[in-house]
Amino acid sequence: KLSPEDGTKVGPEMGDDKIQALKAHLEKHKIAAVNFGVTGIDKDEAKARPVFEFAKKLGLYGVTTESLGSLDTLEKLAKEYDVKVCFHNHPKPTALWNPDTIWNAIKDRHENIGFCADLGHWATSGLDPLEVIRKIAPRVRSFHMKDREIVGKPSRDRPFGTGVIDNFAILDEVRKHGFAGNVTIEYEINWKNNVTEIAQCVGYLRAYSASRKG
Repeated sequence: KLSPEDGTKVGPEMGDDKIQALKAHLEKHKIAAVNFGVTGIDKDEAKARPVFEFAKKLGLYGVTTESLGSLDTLEKLAKEYDVKVCFHNHPKPTALWNPDTIWNAIKDRHENIGFCADLGHWATSGLDPLEVIRKIAPRVRSFHMKDREIVGKPSRDRPFGTGVIDNFAILDEVRKHGFAGNVTIEYEINWKNNVTEIAQCVGYLRAYSASRKG
């Protein structure tokens, strides 16, 4: 919701006054909104368009979705609004757990269509996230970045660099293809008291950035 005092749900249903209030709040705290979703998007253009209107008004880079059945509509609107559409994956047995499903659908589509690569969910599904990225790197538009204890079954998130996912190598792969998207840190345990672990993840990404300068 917009604030403790205002229960307005953040999304396409917001009026322009509420969007301006949200933008002012973000600017006050020096935060840049980059993506909206994961959200369902209808293949009916009239129903899908408000999502892109909202994204454009808020100055977003992309919208994140699993609505692969709406691809024709999403491609049209992604081009019109110059907003990225980032297809997200959840683990088995969900429809998009296998990256080939998304890859085969989008590989020849407009450049604004790509992946929101959720690395932890691939690990849960028994896939090596680095090997997946090596195949799909040209189409990665954003990340839900995680590190995990193990590959092949559900496991707890770990601070970046302390688990089994080689996020340095993954970032190197997408940079070879001019990656200009964004990375969302996902640490989905100890929700109310995980600032220390999130800070470790931030430090990991800063170390990566520093090590690749020059």
